[in-house]
Amino acid sequence: MATTTSTTGVADATDAAGAPGAAPGRLAEARRLLEGLEHAKSIEEGRFSALGMLITDASLCADEPALTAIKDGLQWLHRTRYLDVPALDPDQREERGRVLGLIDVAHWALRRMPSGLQLGLRPGGHAARFLVAVAARPGRSNRELAAELGTDDTEISRVGRRLLAAGVVWRRKEWRSNLWDITPRGRAYLAETGLLPAPSDGDAPPPSPASSGPTRRGVDPDPSPGHRRRP
Repeated sequence: MATTTSTTGVADATDAAGAPGAAPGRLAEARRLLEGLEHAKSIEEGRFSALGMLITDASLCADEPALTAIKDGLQWLHRTRYLDVPALDPDQREERGRVLGLIDVAHWALRRMPSGLQLGLRPGGHAARFLVAVAARPGRSNRELAAELGTDDTEISRVGRRLLAAGVVWRRKEWRSNLWDITPRGRAYLAETGLLPAPSDGDAPPPSPASSGPTRRGVDPDPSPGHRRRP
């Protein structure tokens, strides 16, 4: 396998996936790791661990371009390094299995990206309102969400499990209560679908006392002694 051809193949796979929105550092790290795998005679444990952590970080941050780059690069690596080899030794077979495992993880992480989620949340439905409420104030309990959505704990648990399975919320336990937080993937989903409402006028900071209300010409709005006009 020629070095020039294979190196170009990995670089092309990552460059083609470098769409706007990818974290430059994460994408550059993916390129570096993939090129390192290509030039290595055998793939060390540390390289597999680094790729696994990179896939995890990209998934949690909803970094679709970085995940696409990793998946494409690993698929190219599998084709050129293992697919056409007539007989693999035990170490090579283990490497091939781990590469295929990382490809699968990247594939399913991409399927759970906001663009691939088939949630179809109805803006006025419980699931959409649940997600918006948790985005506005993370750490809400089942009881708080039930009161805000006008439903009961059973419905909140059902909706929460659905959103949890989609990877758009996190659930944590505090004593006997479930507390819900939104994930980066959930925020990206709200942004892409336009479900997150724009800040209302009530969210704007109140005007300062000096500028509130009209003032008459020649009358100082600050009645403090240090600011009074001399007669």
